[in-house]
Amino acid sequence: MRWILTTFSVLTSLFFCNTLFAQEQVMPSGDFEGMRRTGIFTVTEVVNPLTVKLDDGRFVHLAGLNFADLDFYDPGDLSITAMHILDDFLKDKKVALYQTKDSSKGRKNRMEHHIGHLVRTDNDIWVQGMLLSLGVARVRTTPYNPDMAKQMLSHENTAREAKAGMWTIEEHHVLSPKEAEKHIGSYQIVEGVVNTVSMRKNRLYLNFGKNWRDDFTISISAFNLKKFTKQKLNPQQWNGKRLRVRGWIESYNGPYMDIDHPERFEAIFEQKSSMQTSTSTPAKPVSKKQKQKSKKPRKKDTGSALPVFND
Repeated sequence: MRWILTTFSVLTSLFFCNTLFAQEQVMPSGDFEGMRRTGIFTVTEVVNPLTVKLDDGRFVHLAGLNFADLDFYDPGDLSITAMHILDDFLKDKKVALYQTKDSSKGRKNRMEHHIGHLVRTDNDIWVQGMLLSLGVARVRTTPYNPDMAKQMLSHENTAREAKAGMWTIEEHHVLSPKEAEKHIGSYQIVEGVVNTVSMRKNRLYLNFGKNWRDDFTISISAFNLKKFTKQKLNPQQWNGKRLRVRGWIESYNGPYMDIDHPERFEAIFEQKSSMQTSTSTPAKPVSKKQKQKSKKPRKKDTGSALPVFND
């Protein structure tokens, strides 16, 4: 029954998009100025929602996408729907492959599959943009493939606002920091206000609660902070800001997310409140009351093999 509802929702979104394209000539095409076209091929097979096979025998991994219910042994409704869409849209069609400009990184994964973005040559429709617009996928960039993030996030946001596809299903909504703990061990999008910012042992911590021992925390290493600096971003000044961030949630003194490139931060919002706005970086960003509590024996975290931080 759920498969039927999911399929109906996505097909309704597809009908809406087609109507919109026809009326306003809006197409999910992309600006690939920052990438390189490495060839034109014919798609011979859709292997899974993230992989297609081309006529020269190579496999292409669709960059920048995440399917919330993808299990390669037992794919969920969204993943199955995406496969049907790709099969109808790409099978025996010519596509242009766009990859990173630097041929030494970001072009292949550990399975030797090529990584890139696909565009159908007959109508200029960008495959990733289409899937995001229909609400069957969400954005997931990597350090070596951050390209097109801004454009992809725009399509994802439009689909979410329109409640298309997966965005009609409650379990796929954007999480609050308090909800993050229930989703440890999965890829999620979390939005909330930063309560404290601290730097310790060459690592920056952004805490989203009053108790850093169990609240949702984002961490950025000193090495990865350099990537933010190159984009004129300073996370040390994000205290009191409302952030939306995406990544894998781990158990590490509460729900924890390690950020390795700036594109994981989707947006930064101004937050008008009486919240602490100091940008200082104390080693222990806690109140006196919390310091007294911290003297008590720590509750053992059996869900993580990682060392304790912020002690």
